[in-house]
Amino acid sequence: MVESIKKITASVLILAVLFFSILSILSIWDIIEVERILRKSIMTMVVIFCASVVILFVFSNFMKGEDRNNTPPR
Repeated sequence: MVESIKKITASVLILAVLFFSILSILSIWDIIEVERILRKSIMTMVVIFCASVVILFVFSNFMKGEDRNNTPPR
């Protein structure tokens, strides 16, 4: 379950970065004018990134499964 949540979080972050990168590139080339939207988008990225860092930290440190402790080291 923890691994699937990590994969979903990573996918959401990748899609968000892709979306905001395209928005930024279009803004740089003056195809669209998004002065305030660009700032809000970057702030949204920061919030999503910080939230995902906290979630991944909690899952990796506090919600360890029983099978993780019993597996031999590689």
